[in-house]
Amino acid sequence: MNQLVGIGTFELKEEVSENDLMLLPTQDLVKYENEPVVCEAAAPRRFSVPLSDSDLQERILKAIPKKTRNNNKWALGVWVAWTLERNLYQETITDGGNAIPSDPNLLSNELLNYWMVHFIQECRRVDTSPYPPNSLVQLASGIQRYLRTDCNRNDVSLFEKDSSTFAFFRKCLDSRMKELTNNGIGTNVKRADPILTTDEETMWDSGVFNCNTSNGLTNIVFFYNCRFYRKPLPHKANDGSIRFSVQPIGINTLSSKMKELFKAAVISTTDRNITNHSGKVTCCTTLFNAGFSDSTVKSRSGHRSTAVDTYKRPLETLQDNVSKALQPPVPTSKNVKQENDLSIAKSNQHSFEDKENDNSTMTINVPNCINKVVIFKNGQRYCLEI
Repeated sequence: MNQLVGIGTFELKEEVSENDLMLLPTQDLVKYENEPVVCEAAAPRRFSVPLSDSDLQERILKAIPKKTRNNNKWALGVWVAWTLERNLYQETITDGGNAIPSDPNLLSNELLNYWMVHFIQECRRVDTSPYPPNSLVQLASGIQRYLRTDCNRNDVSLFEKDSSTFAFFRKCLDSRMKELTNNGIGTNVKRADPILTTDEETMWDSGVFNCNTSNGLTNIVFFYNCRFYRKPLPHKANDGSIRFSVQPIGINTLSSKMKELFKAAVISTTDRNITNHSGKVTCCTTLFNAGFSDSTVKSRSGHRSTAVDTYKRPLETLQDNVSKALQPPVPTSKNVKQENDLSIAKSNQHSFEDKENDNSTMTINVPNCINKVVIFKNGQRYCLEI
């Protein structure tokens, strides 16, 4: 056979001689020595041991706050109780074709959207009373977190406006929340009231924030003014400053500190919801009124949602100006007498001038064109004719 096979720069026939084989290029032989075996126990480790998928999942679950885990457990518990009762109805098999699984992870996104609509509309408390609007959102959020975190279903987006899969669920949730609100359910939740500037001034004047106070309230000084939540020690340092231990103040002790502040300063909390959360409300409201952006306020408060917008409250001076602008006009007729009219006699002018420097007296410079001044005090209206 005359067929040639190319090998490198040589042409090799199928039948070759020994001389032809000697002309073929060869590779130098290299001797490789085995690396010494080091005892595994003696070798220093730079990286951690390999982690399995179950180990990674367990670490992810441990990073979830305890309060969030409890909320997820509560939401799943309500879902399971609802499915057990809902599966007793013939309509369940007729509508969905199968019984509703107690684990929402067994549902596709389409079926999850379908049954979540019925779940939000039909779920009730143990006493058969309806859940308030905020609780419905928490139930849906708990189920979504379970599917995303525990089941790795990151495509479940119940609340994203761009998600068309769960658009019907969002419409039904919104209608249910409006229905409950119109019926007065969930509207009596009282938010924490902010701490006013006058409250702080009263606390300082009463000695609540005095580090040298002996009424046992020195531990609330840094609680209110700083980010330092350590337990104060009974004995002060050599320079007279307060010493703090490594142990932080307990959560149960912190939960009542704001009320202790108001009680120690003898500030009435009647018709006011003063809690520790009031400090957060005051912080957000102050920053908003100072002109800071939403992102800046969120960086301080720790909010990740639009819930921080509820703290956008008008300034006290602005509210006062609005109240004055909405007052009814003063009658122009001098013959009309108002209830609780107060006339200033000329004989009292000297005694009034003597008390101008008194703290209980307010001096007002009135232009010449003003003939009458209306004053409101303690809900009473007083008319002064000048």
